[in-house]
Amino acid sequence: MESISSREHCPEDDADIDRRAAEWFALLLDDGATQTDRANFRAWLERSPAHATAYAELERLWLGASALPETATPTSHMRRKFLKSGGALAILATAGAASTIYLRLAAADYRTAVGETARFTLPDGSIAELSTASAISLNFTSAQRQVILQDGEVFFTVAADPNRPFVVNCGELKSTALGTQFSVGMREEGIVVSVAQHTVRVASPRQEQDVEEGQSVLFANDLLSTPTRTDVDTQLAWRDGKLVFISTPFEEVVATLSRWRRGKMIVMDRTLARRPVSIIVDVRRAGRILENLEHGLPIRIASYSPWLSLIYPQ
Repeated sequence: MESISSREHCPEDDADIDRRAAEWFALLLDDGATQTDRANFRAWLERSPAHATAYAELERLWLGASALPETATPTSHMRRKFLKSGGALAILATAGAASTIYLRLAAADYRTAVGETARFTLPDGSIAELSTASAISLNFTSAQRQVILQDGEVFFTVAADPNRPFVVNCGELKSTALGTQFSVGMREEGIVVSVAQHTVRVASPRQEQDVEEGQSVLFANDLLSTPTRTDVDTQLAWRDGKLVFISTPFEEVVATLSRWRRGKMIVMDRTLARRPVSIIVDVRRAGRILENLEHGLPIRIASYSPWLSLIYPQ
């Protein structure tokens, strides 16, 4: 098997870094790890801040340091292994990030927790259906109806009011309802606007597109894509408690499912990560997502804590 250190100078993306961090994590939890392994790990850790951040996240999840009320205190044996791994300093890399996000989302007018969806009636009579881990704030005046999407994805059914435009702001993207039903979602690949009924005018600082019923548009890297035909019902199946994946790269499936359960899942094999899979997942049973994946696909899952799972080919 190719050693971890022999691949250190290959080009890396975020998924590669996560995989490499997980490989080091699993190796250093093994009592058979050598001093050479630890020296190579330290060299890798110091090579890039991204390496330290990725490894810190794994140890935070392994130790249960996610500020959850039900978090258990690590055993002395776990602490010893933590210190032996050489990651005690790395965990500081992400210490403030979670608190910043929590405070921002806590100030939202409407929000959902991980694995939760909710339907809210806004002051103007419009309906906002929030997907998992989503949050919005409102700025409604006599002249406008502005919604700020802070995280996640929301499906809107807009009440008619010709004197007050209904606008959803998400970062630099502005979506103005010219009809009734549409969603705005923050995804790994960018911001996606999908229209279920009528039309939405989507504008970035440089471009503007009218997105018609049955179309989606993606805003990523400061560019707005051309609207494309989309199976909107499948894309928005979360409203009915399901996620539908058809010939979707497995790593994309895992990234989507990660929003529906606490903790982190990492696909440990590049070939497996790119393999297209078709599966329907019932997110109303979010606590059994791992079990459903393992039963439905040729994979093996190693869980190190309720918040950290590594996925290998069977």
